[in-house]
Amino acid sequence: MGPQSSFYRGLSSLTDVVLINIVTLIGCLPIVTAGAALTAANRVMSEMVRDAESYVIRTWWRSFKTNLRQSLVWWVPAALLLAGAWLQNWMLGGTTNASTAGALTALILVAILIITALLVWILPLTAFFTNSALGHLGNAATLSMRYPGRTVLCLVVTFAPALIFVALPGARTAAAWFMVVLGVAFVNYLNALIQKPVISGLLRASASS
Repeated sequence: MGPQSSFYRGLSSLTDVVLINIVTLIGCLPIVTAGAALTAANRVMSEMVRDAESYVIRTWWRSFKTNLRQSLVWWVPAALLLAGAWLQNWMLGGTTNASTAGALTALILVAILIITALLVWILPLTAFFTNSALGHLGNAATLSMRYPGRTVLCLVVTFAPALIFVALPGARTAAAWFMVVLGVAFVNYLNALIQKPVISGLLRASASS
């Protein structure tokens, strides 16, 4: 069973995903650097999806360093908004008016979905293209609306671990271990698969211009 066999390639890819997941989780620990860490993970996973040869840790680190400063511009506000939405939803638990609480919860959910929809597109844009933070944000908004089906699929993939954690109490330990070992990188891998035709088309257009 040589290094070109399907088993060997699959094992090598799985090892790469685990390594990228570990370094990404470490990169997310300071919270403010999570945007750069997730961008770097998306870069590596997108290259893996396109079968591009690369040294995964070196590629991750290079992307992390390159995009760290700019990622603060969009990640910090997004993180604060998401944290504020979670806090507001938690506070609604003490509201006695059920209809008001339901309406506000729905608005908070919509806000979280919109922010996440922008994030799933801004990660590959930041990872592969040179632009200002506002430029990436505008392009992410455009892509999320131009490709609603892919955006919805990315949202489903992104929120699936959290939904499983909440909906299946018996699977919480398994879900937590999944996130520690594979989760963040694997979610980026699946999103990269979903976004591959779009990002590849943009890369070809950028190379020909």
